[in-house]
Amino acid sequence: MPLSPANSELSSQEQHALWSSELLEHYSWQFQGETPFAVPLACLPLLDELFKFVDETIKDSFDRSLFCWTDLKQGSKGLTAWYLGVEDYDEALEPYIENLSARALTLNDAVDPPAPK
Repeated sequence: MPLSPANSELSSQEQHALWSSELLEHYSWQFQGETPFAVPLACLPLLDELFKFVDETIKDSFDRSLFCWTDLKQGSKGLTAWYLGVEDYDEALEPYIENLSARALTLNDAVDPPAPK
């Protein structure tokens, strides 16, 4: 599901809230309770990619019932995504998350240039 186009009339906070809501609604089976997205607006499309990958990877309804995100955030080391689920999928999910984490660092550098020395 591609996120709706960015709306220039919305503040970055409002756009973040809109896209977060779209992601939670579209991939609701991946969440139990509320899992906040502690990532900058520029990284939300990466979460969309991640959730789509999980959606396509975990097809079994029982396995889906055991899966949920517990924490999603962007830090100095990139994107961090913690989840609970069947270990059988770790081999597919972990490298994908690592790749997105590296891409998130690139986005973060593009948005936040290094501080002057």
